[in-house]
Amino acid sequence: MGEAPVTTSGGLRPGQSMMWMVSSFFQLDGEPVGAFAAQAGPGRQHVLGSTDRVGDDPRLVVDFNEGQPLLSAHGQPVGERHGNTVLLWEAEYRIRRARFRRKLHFSVTSEERTILDVRETSRPDRTVHTYVTRSDPALDPVAVLGLILLEARPDKMSVLNELLERRQT
Repeated sequence: MGEAPVTTSGGLRPGQSMMWMVSSFFQLDGEPVGAFAAQAGPGRQHVLGSTDRVGDDPRLVVDFNEGQPLLSAHGQPVGERHGNTVLLWEAEYRIRRARFRRKLHFSVTSEERTILDVRETSRPDRTVHTYVTRSDPALDPVAVLGLILLEARPDKMSVLNELLERRQT
């Protein structure tokens, strides 16, 4: 018999995410990667589940090319973001970002309950960004990574800062 999953006092499970311009992943602590994303052209991320392979039809496409990010699956729209509100697969989420911080820190609520908390642990000027997460165990990992992508915006990540910094030393 396996151990019960560890949860925080709010019922959220700890995990982590890592992101850079061309790929990202999300996983709960002690489990294999639950979802991963790969760049599929400028400003587009294909999100796949843990059993999918690169090249499979993505479960979610996050497209940043239209001003407001568009969310689709199998060629059909499944959501959109307007300000701090995200509609995804008929669920409504609110993103609340901590202000006046260099590192990304945000939470996502649904029906006034926090279902995702994300804190950046890497330096913001690095090519690879790492995050610690706490998420509702019932939340689909593909949806979690999609929400993280919407706020972390890999399409706007700096690749040259780290390369230029290394050349100067």
